[in-house]
Amino acid sequence: MNIKDDFDNYLQLNKYKLTLGLGDCLLASTPLGNGANGVVYKAKLQETEVALKFFLSDANPKKKTFPEDFKKRFLQVALLDTRQNIVQYADFDSIRIGDTYIPVIVMKLYKGSLETFRTFSSPASFVKLFKFLTQTIRFLHSMGMVHGAVKPSNILIDDHNEFVLTDIALTTHTLSTADIDADITAIGEVLLWYVFGSVQVSTPVSSVYKELKAYDTIIRRCLSPRPEERFRSVEEMCIQLEQLQGHTPEELLETFTLICRKNFPKELPAFVHCTDQKKIGKLLADLVTKKDFFGNNLVYFTDVERKVFSPQPGKNGYYKFDSATEFKIIDLWIHSDNERKDDYILIHHAHTLPEKVNGKDTYKWAIYDNKTLITWAEAMNGFAEFEGDIVALDPDKIEFFDRMPFEGYVFICLNYHHHLAHPANNGTLRDYFFRFSFNYVNRYILEDMNHTMRQHVKAASAR
Repeated sequence: MNIKDDFDNYLQLNKYKLTLGLGDCLLASTPLGNGANGVVYKAKLQETEVALKFFLSDANPKKKTFPEDFKKRFLQVALLDTRQNIVQYADFDSIRIGDTYIPVIVMKLYKGSLETFRTFSSPASFVKLFKFLTQTIRFLHSMGMVHGAVKPSNILIDDHNEFVLTDIALTTHTLSTADIDADITAIGEVLLWYVFGSVQVSTPVSSVYKELKAYDTIIRRCLSPRPEERFRSVEEMCIQLEQLQGHTPEELLETFTLICRKNFPKELPAFVHCTDQKKIGKLLADLVTKKDFFGNNLVYFTDVERKVFSPQPGKNGYYKFDSATEFKIIDLWIHSDNERKDDYILIHHAHTLPEKVNGKDTYKWAIYDNKTLITWAEAMNGFAEFEGDIVALDPDKIEFFDRMPFEGYVFICLNYHHHLAHPANNGTLRDYFFRFSFNYVNRYILEDMNHTMRQHVKAASAR
């Protein structure tokens, strides 16, 4: 008899009912998934559906301190500067079977893992997966953490079809060159698997999706048997992808700086504050014309996330910053200096009004075929109800709208080049967004922000 058999017998004996610190749980009779280090069950906890992950190993120490030691490792993940792209843990607990303590994590219930999502493979989803992997692993490395088990079963899908990474704390330890190398290799393996369903292939991904040719080199270097050919960091991988996709960092920096300075030739290089809507419109129009040139290299930050900045003019004074998110601009700040690496645009946006869909006010909705308002859920599901009939939607005829119910700021810069995009500054801008909510932004606050970002990068480089 081993611990897994003991655990199965324990659940059956207790009719799949457990008492944890957060309350009584009723588990489903069959697990959601099994892994080398445990099993995951769907459960109902205080009328809320959650997932419970039990860590089962015959090596589990038979002492009461083991769960507490285990909890400390997961606490490192719970206290990270940002939770974006990382699984949401609700609590940590343990159950006792005989003289063995079994740790259990209470976590958000997700739709499934990448293994099921692969059926929707496409060039767009491949690029989305690449961005998720590089942003998340790069962030963990910047925190001195390593994952060590990046694989399809550890990449979960939420209700908005976004990726999240799980099982991070299981392999958290002091970061080394070998750790970085292992995570980078895993990125290449996941990307190859996503296209072919296997990593035991030597065929380039561009043989399936020709528009992904630049990624052939990325995957080849990730999986190279020669250590000197592999990437030394995730940042190096992202920079090479930029170069392979046609524009050097110097070209990107020069173009972004040129757009800023030609719209404010009297004020830049320095700081400029603009409330003139005509000038703001001209600046945005220039960025719209260059969005294909910048591709994924120009990004915008809010206080909670980073997205690719792909602007387009909206209606009634609104601007779309991507395929869905709409803002109404009040004013903006632009900073430019002779180094060009820290040029940015800080946009101050207004509180906006909701739309009424099906008689309810909402800040997220969609329009179908340029005329019919539908709910965000209908648009995501691909089906809408019209006068009692269920209609399958053509995805090419759906336009999403996502507005902000509050006033705030958006920070636009070149990804991987601006000091803000350095891993050492992951929490810096969020801290300043918090300050912005209490102060009207001025040059002195922005100068302090620039100085703080540079100091963080200098300190990180010295370690």
